[in-house]
Order: sequence, then structure tokens, then C-alpha cells
Amino acid sequence: MTSIRKKIVANTVAIVLILAATVVGILFVTTRYMTESIMLNVLKPLVRTASQTVEGNLHLLADRLYLISDNHELTNPQTPRDEKKALLERMVSGIEFLSLTLYDSDGYREMGEGDAPADISGESIYKKMKETGYLVIDDTHTLANGDLQITIGTPVLDSEGNTISYLVGCYKYDVLNDVMTNINLGRTGGAYIFNQEGRLMASPDRAKVAEGSNVLAGLDQGEELYDRMARASTGEIGAARLKMNGEATFLAYAPVRGTNWTICIAVPRADFMQIGNRAILWTLLVVLLLLTAALIRIRRFSRKISDSLGSVTGRIQRLSEGDLASPVEVFSTRDEAETLAAALRETVGDINGYLGELRDTLSRLSEGNLDVTVSGEFAGDFVVMKDSLNRIIEYLNNVMNELQTVSANILSESLELAGGAQRVNNSSERQAASVTHLRSESDTIFSNIRMVNDHAQQAEVLMERVNDQLAQGGRQMELLLTAMDRIDSNAKEIGKIAKLMEDISFQTNLLALNASVEAAHAGSAGKGFSVVAEQVRLLANQSAESAQKTGEMLEHSQRQVAEGLDFANQSARTMGKIEEISKEVTKIMEGLVSSVQRQEGALDEIIGEINEISSLSDQNLNESAEAAAASQQMTQQAEALKRISEQFNLRKNQSDSVQV
Repeated sequence: MTSIRKKIVANTVAIVLILAATVVGILFVTTRYMTESIMLNVLKPLVRTASQTVEGNLHLLADRLYLISDNHELTNPQTPRDEKKALLERMVSGIEFLSLTLYDSDGYREMGEGDAPADISGESIYKKMKETGYLVIDDTHTLANGDLQITIGTPVLDSEGNTISYLVGCYKYDVLNDVMTNINLGRTGGAYIFNQEGRLMASPDRAKVAEGSNVLAGLDQGEELYDRMARASTGEIGAARLKMNGEATFLAYAPVRGTNWTICIAVPRADFMQIGNRAILWTLLVVLLLLTAALIRIRRFSRKISDSLGSVTGRIQRLSEGDLASPVEVFSTRDEAETLAAALRETVGDINGYLGELRDTLSRLSEGNLDVTVSGEFAGDFVVMKDSLNRIIEYLNNVMNELQTVSANILSESLELAGGAQRVNNSSERQAASVTHLRSESDTIFSNIRMVNDHAQQAEVLMERVNDQLAQGGRQMELLLTAMDRIDSNAKEIGKIAKLMEDISFQTNLLALNASVEAAHAGSAGKGFSVVAEQVRLLANQSAESAQKTGEMLEHSQRQVAEGLDFANQSARTMGKIEEISKEVTKIMEGLVSSVQRQEGALDEIIGEINEISSLSDQNLNESAEAAAASQQMTQQAEALKRISEQFNLRKNQSDSVQV
């Protein structure tokens, strides 16, 4: 656990550090913002002033050249060549010209002083003078020897305003260089001039101008610097903070009027932030010194508070552990810590007194004496504890009073409950015996019904076999009737044949008789024939007798067949009736089997219900036995409760009410 001393020191240091960091941060941001704001506000008029300075110097040079071009010797076409040349010589000697040359209207050199090109017809200065008809300040040029020059040209007009020639003068670069070198901002800040294409016209670094360096070279069109340079080349005046060569830089720009040039002033921000950074550094040092002094003072002060509070918290911790005897040490700090220690000492003393009173009361309560009262002097919230304990004692007296009354009632009721539970147990035993007997009888009935069901099913199977046999007998009877019909038909045909044979034998007998008569008429010649005729007649008679007997037998057979057919028809009808009766019996047996099966299912359900009743009866029997045992145990506990409640010593009014 972290001590309060460490917390005070840590929190104070943290607050001071946060405040210091906040102040330094605000100072840093404010310094930077003010520096940027001041620089942007200063650079814009400064670059305009520099532009005007350059303009003034250039206009001075231009005015000198214009005054020379307006001289009568040059504007008069009739002036001799020698006079013009003498004029140019005088002007060169009086003014710092590198060269002063007069060109004809086609751009060819007529005369001049100094090193100048013989033909300028292809140069931009000639084209601009010819197009505009006014004075032109050309871009900075590098001579063959490496020197820089500024070229200014102007048309020479006659009295009618017509261009008769062009006067071109070249000045030293020092005119611009003096202006550039005099613009010094910061350690590395400076100014430079470039044309519309971005090529340097003037710069503190003459080598870059001589090389023809371009300020737009190497810049992407999306960069802010490129955008600012492009806007500056269009003649816009402005100032901004941007990145230049990876460094934050203040940039101001303005056009140089009378030319296609733009002057820019670039100042690195770091050159003007050094003073602010030093101020911030000194602020940090002062804050650290103050923080160190405050830390020493806070440590001393926190040690004094920590020692006093440590003593108090240690005593409170021992108090939480039950130590009420140790004294409370009070340090003289003349603040809240001393007040806290003194209050703790008084609190411990009061708690000792309160706990002594409560200890005595609770001790007598633990001995079963409820005829007690907390009567000591208590203060503050301890009065609530006193009143609460007195109410608890009063409540315990009432509860024990009611407990004695209730225990007596419970004992009486438990005795009655035990008797009732015993009676219920006896009834449950008889009920269980009856249910067991009923279940046994139901099982017997169920076995008989199952036997009847088995016999009925066997009878049903036998009746099905009888029906099959009867059906087969009916079919065979039909075959027998068919055979009897065929026999009857055949007998009738045989009768017809016997009748025919009888007729044939009768005719044969007549023929034999006629043959005998004819043989008798023939005498001895027909004697043999007579014998044959006699034999034929005998055979005819025998055939007639055989045919007659056969007819009689056939007639008798027909009567027997007719009687057999009648008997067969009667048997067939009887078999049909038997088959119908057998089918009815089969239906009855099927109904009997179905009924027996339904009875078996119903009886099975009844047996299930009886089993459930038996289970419930057994459960009731067990529960009644348990209830009887519980009631017996309850009676014993009620007696024990009555004995326990009688051990307490109640107040007089409660004990009297119990006796009543």
C-alpha cells in the first residue's frame, strides 16, 4: 500500500509538472504563432519596399538612358555620325555604362562604346522594343568573361514620333547586387529576383545567377512552393509559411513593376525562433528549480502529516483487530491530524465503556437470563445500539413467551397427529391387503380370459379348416353331379342302342324265319340254308333276350342313377347349408375372438390401474408409516422444545402470562 506521504509528493509533483508542461507548451505555441504572425505581417510590406527599391534603381537607370535617347543629336536624322559618336562617348564617360550602343531600325549596330553585339535583331530586347515602342528592361545576362550585366533599351524617336534607331545601354550587375546584399533577415535569410520562367535575375549568390539557375527546377506542380512561385511570377503580392529545401521558411513575394521580374524574400523560421526557444529553455530551468524547492518543502510537510496520520491509522488498524486497551498517541501538530488523534482517543475510551455495558448484558443473556436491561449512558449512534439491544431483549422475552405457549400447543397437536397418523397407517395396511387380493383375482381372470382367447383362436383356425374342407366337398359334389348326369346320359344312349339291337334281332328273327320257310320250299337244296337260318334265328332270339335283359338292366341302372342323382343333389344342398352354417359359425368365432381380445385389453388396462392403485397404496402405506414416525419424532422435539423454553428466565409479566 502506498503511503499518504508518497501520494502527496507524487500528486503535487504531477500537478506541478502538468502545469509546467502546460505553461511551456502554451508559451511554445504562442511564441511560434506570434513569430509567424509578425513575420508574415512584416515580410509583406518589406518585400513591397524591396520591390520599390529595385524599381527605383532600375527606373533611375532607365531615366538616364531615356534622357540620352531624347538628345537632339540622336533624334535628328540629319545629325552627322561624328556628333552622335561624340555624344555616346561623353555619356559613357559620365555614367557607369559597360556599353552604350546605337542600333538602326533593323537591329544592326551603327555605333557605340564598349563591348556590344553587332546584331540584336534576334534578341528579346529588340523584339520587345519593336513591339511596344517603349523602353524595355531586359533580363540579366552573363558576359563572356563571366561578368553580369543589366541591359536597358529604348527606341529613338524623331520629331514626328517615328522610330529611327534603338539605343541600348548595359549597366553593371552591382546595381541589383547592392540591393540584394542589403536585404539581410536572420542568419541565412535573403532576397532574390526571378523572371516569369523562374530563372534567377538577381541573388546574393552571383554564381547561381551566372549559371542561370531556375527556382522552379526540381519542384512538383502539386507542391505549395511551386504554387507560390507560379503565383508570384504572375505579379501577385503575398506571404506564406512553407517548406523550402526541407526547412520551414517564411516566403514573401512582389512584382518588380516595369519588368517581368518578381522579387522574393525567404527567411528560415529557425532564425527567428532562437530567442523564443531560449526563453522556453530558461522557463524550463526556472520551473525545474522551483519544482526542486517545492519538492523539498512538500517532503518535510508531508513527513509531519504522514507521521501523525500513521500513528492514528495504526491505532485504528489495531482497533479493527479488537485491541481496545492500547493508548492513543497524540502528536502536537496543531491541525486536523492532532484533532483526529484526540477524537480517536476519546472514541476508544467511550467504546470501551459501551462495550463493557454491552458485554455484561450479553453475558447474562447467554446464561438464559432475559430479565435484563441496558441502562448505561450512551452517546451518538451508540444510543441506537442501546435501544436496539433493549428492543431485542424485549422481543426475545415476547418470543420466548410465545415459544413456551406454542411448544405446549405443538406437543398437544403432535400427540393427536401421531394418533391420526397411526390410524392412517392401519387403514393403509388394510387397503394394501385388499388391493393385493384384487390384483391376484384380476390376474386369475386375466389368465382365464387369455385361455378362452387361445381356445377361441384355435376354434377359429379349425372352423377355417372345416370351411376349406366343406368348400372342397362342395366342389367334389359338383363334380359327382356332373359325372352322374353324364352316366344318366350314357345309360339313355345305351338304352337306345339296346332297343335298336332288340329291333335288329327281331328283324333278324323274321329274316331267319323267312329263310327257313324258303329253305323248306327248296327241299334238300335248301336244307343247309335252313340250318343256317335256324342258327341265325337262334342267335337273333338270344340277341333279343340279351337286348331285353340289357334294357331291363339299363332301366334299373337309370332308376338307381336317378335315385343317386337325387341323393347327390340333396347332399349338395345339405353341404351348401352346412357351408353357410360353418361361415356363420366362423363369423361368430371371429366376433368371439375379437370380443375376447377387447376384454383381454380392457382387463389388461384394469390390471394396470390396479397395479398403479397398488403402487399408490404401497406409497401411501410407506408415507403413512413415515408420517407416523415423523409425528412421533415431532412429539419428541416438541417435548424438547418445551424443556428448552422453560430454561429461560423471563420477566415477571411475561412469565405470569405464560402461567395464565
